[in-house]
Amino acid sequence: MKCSSRIGRGTGGAGICLTPVVSPGPLLWLLCALLWLTPLTARSQPAFPPADAGSLERQARFALSQNLADYLFLGTLNAELQYSIHRSWTLLGGARYNNWTWRHRQDSQFESRQQTYYLGVRWWPWYTYSGWWLGSRMQYQEYNRGGIFSPETEEGDAFGVGLSGGYSVHVNRWLNVNFGIGGWGGLTRYVSYACPYCGKRTGEGTKAFFLPNELLVALELIF
Repeated sequence: MKCSSRIGRGTGGAGICLTPVVSPGPLLWLLCALLWLTPLTARSQPAFPPADAGSLERQARFALSQNLADYLFLGTLNAELQYSIHRSWTLLGGARYNNWTWRHRQDSQFESRQQTYYLGVRWWPWYTYSGWWLGSRMQYQEYNRGGIFSPETEEGDAFGVGLSGGYSVHVNRWLNVNFGIGGWGGLTRYVSYACPYCGKRTGEGTKAFFLPNELLVALELIF
């Protein structure tokens, strides 16, 4: 559980520890695929549908988004891609990755490391990429978190389903700002420790959980 390296040096060994807990390979492949799908220029069709809003062929199909709130929470990298299959439904897939351990004293550190992958759907009462929406997803997460609100640290593998809701604000034909909140629940196989750096086990097993999953303030490119 101890860090093997860190960026920066300060009083008492302060800095950012970089101790990989998971391989970034799957996430890097996903990010490369998303970037490959993103066009160099946006399509000329408007984000808002024409008069015959039921015509899927004349609507924007894809939306690629980045959640700024995730970046503000300990630098969590993220990406999400949506695909419109109906005027009121989109399929979505995404990932989050955080491998940073933050140390502010030699014997004090905190972290929320993870690799998370999910697939789901989103329902838009008006039409896709505009206004209110409700979403559901299946999600897997490998995590290691602790030292933020208490010294106790937990790591494990979690599987579950999530529900979310929010509102998408139209900026122009290519760009939205998406707001939302969500939670998820399921089962996790875990090991708990007394603190993030001491490595003293305090428990292990399988348990059910329900946790906040998402605070969304995202920039969304529509094409």
